[in-house]
Amino acid sequence: MGNGLRLWSTQNDGHNPKTRKENHIMKNRKNILTYIVAVLSILVTSASSSPAARAQTYQGTLTGGTFYCDGNPVPLFTVTGNWNVNIDPKTPAQVTLNVFYDGSHHLAFGYNALMLVSYAGGVYVFSGFGDSATATLDTNATPATFSWHVELGGGCPPEHPYDSLTFFGIASN
Repeated sequence: MGNGLRLWSTQNDGHNPKTRKENHIMKNRKNILTYIVAVLSILVTSASSSPAARAQTYQGTLTGGTFYCDGNPVPLFTVTGNWNVNIDPKTPAQVTLNVFYDGSHHLAFGYNALMLVSYAGGVYVFSGFGDSATATLDTNATPATFSWHVELGGGCPPEHPYDSLTFFGIASN
């Protein structure tokens, strides 16, 4: 008819039903599309929730330290100094320590291969030197807090009567 309207029949007049192979191909296309959307969603979510999306630097003062021999605190020195932690998602974290014992310079130290062990709710835990050193940075505290724990081993000889130590401090930024 010339009015532009078409009449469709609900029967299969001249219409060939899809074969099982065609149905299978269509299902695969839908599955692939669903998979692609899911993967992209996961990537976007994980990228936006990564703990260190950009380089961050924290620095502060060491406010104390505890020395241990066989797990028991040993009163030895008053610890003061400075610390600096740089967290960059493109490289291992870096720590710098400048430590004084009883007001005398004891140690200037830098280490650029801290590996992130865990990150949860603003608390970073790094390890270095195998697992003998641990740095913890709590960015939830105000100001942020820092600790550096080292297992030295070798007992507690008279020249350094401790086999582990922990330095701790607060951020100045």
